[in-house]
Amino acid sequence: MERKLLYAFRGWIAFVAFMDLGTAFRCYIEKRSFLGDHSDTQFIEGDYTVSRIIGMYCLLKAIALVHCTLYIHYKPVVSMGGCALALTMILYSSEALYFRSSTLNFYVIFPCVLNTITLLGLLYIPKRLRLWDPQTDIDDENSQLVRQMTGFKKRRAPKKLP
Repeated sequence: MERKLLYAFRGWIAFVAFMDLGTAFRCYIEKRSFLGDHSDTQFIEGDYTVSRIIGMYCLLKAIALVHCTLYIHYKPVVSMGGCALALTMILYSSEALYFRSSTLNFYVIFPCVLNTITLLGLLYIPKRLRLWDPQTDIDDENSQLVRQMTGFKKRRAPKKLP
């Protein structure tokens, strides 16, 4: 049962990464970003810097979440994914609520809800499944070789007679 939960959660993280990948592609296709003041006085004609920056950030976050999916049993990688999720929520909510460069629309609320659910899962599921507990059975190659070597008896050199 625990493995099924882990595989389902890995699929969820991959889904969130896919959504960010879609956002990155959308930022390059649509040119204008959903964040930023959309008045014509702020933008230079043909300058879509904000959109490209958000696209690159979403691409970087998607790569971090894919690594988090593949290496969920490593605590630093999960921490990196959690920080990326938290930073995205801070970015979207601050742009909408504090800087007022965007409205509270679907493009702001949906990623925040998705990232909140994923962040809560990253905080809860690896601890519940004890993925980060130290393993008593170490199965790496070096420890196996050391165990095999302890089975041999040391040969002693024959005593030399005077």
